[in-house]
Amino acid sequence: MRVRNLAVTATVAALAAAGLTLPLAGTASAAPALKDDFNGDGYRDLAIGSPDSNSVTVTFGSASGVSEGRSVTVSQDTPGVPGVTEPGDEFGESVTSGDVNGDGFADLIVGAPGEQATGKPSGSVTVVHGGRNPFTSGGRALNSPADTTGRFGEAAVWTDLDYDGSPQLAVISGDNWYYYTGAGENGHVHGLEVDFLPEGVRLDGMVAGNFKYKDGVGFVLYGERADGGAWTAHMNGGVGDYGYRAEVLAEGGDPTATRDAATAGDVDGDGYDDLITGNARDAA
Repeated sequence: MRVRNLAVTATVAALAAAGLTLPLAGTASAAPALKDDFNGDGYRDLAIGSPDSNSVTVTFGSASGVSEGRSVTVSQDTPGVPGVTEPGDEFGESVTSGDVNGDGFADLIVGAPGEQATGKPSGSVTVVHGGRNPFTSGGRALNSPADTTGRFGEAAVWTDLDYDGSPQLAVISGDNWYYYTGAGENGHVHGLEVDFLPEGVRLDGMVAGNFKYKDGVGFVLYGERADGGAWTAHMNGGVGDYGYRAEVLAEGGDPTATRDAATAGDVDGDGYDDLITGNARDAA
C-alpha cells in the first residue's frame, strides 16, 4: 500500500498553495488551534494518507503520545465528507492541516489529484472540519482550476505565505501552484508564477518553513525532471512576497534530492526550520 504525506504530531514535530471560494476566517473569539489538533484536546494528532485505498487515517495524540487504539479513518464515503470514493481518485495523496474556518479546531486538508470532475482538469482538495467530534460536521471540496495541467492537490500546505499574520492554503498541480485568499465565503484562488521551473519538471510536493529568515516563510518545492531525476529547490517568501526565484538545492542523482516526501521542523533548536526528506526509490 502506498502511503504519502502526513500532518505531524507533537511527538514527531521536531522532525518535522479564478473564482473558486474557500472559507478562510472564522469568528474573532475562536481560540487559536494547534496545527494538527483536530479534536481540540490540546494534543497534536497524526494523519497519514493512503491514496491507494482513498483514505486518511488519523491517530489522536495524548499526554503519552499517539495510540493505535484511538484512531479514525476518513474517506469520501465518510458521512459529511464531500464526494464519492472512486478508483483512481488518490484521496490522501497529500495531507496537511490548519484551522481553515477559524473555529479553534484544526481541519484536515486532503489532496486527491486523480479525482475527475466533469469539465475540469483532474484533481481536488477537500477540507474536512475538525471539532469536539472531528470529521462529523462536513467539509468543502475545491475542484481543479480550469487553467491547470491536472493533478490538482498533488501537494498542499496551510501557512502564512507572505507573513502578514493571515495563513493561506497553497496547492500544487503538476507544473502550477496556487494560493487562496479572502474571508468567509469570498476567498479566491490565484495562480503564482512558475517561470523558475526548468523545462519538463513536474512538481510533486511543497514544504513551507522559516528556513533562512525568522520573519518570513520559505518554500521548498520538489518534483521530477523530464529525464526521471529528482529536483528540489528553495524559494524565499516574506512580507508581501510569495516567492518568485528558486535556488536549486539538489537534483538528478544527488542523494539529498527528493521527489517523494519532505517535511520541516526545528530539529536542532536554533529557531530556524530544518528540511527532512525521504527517498522511497533509493535502493540502498
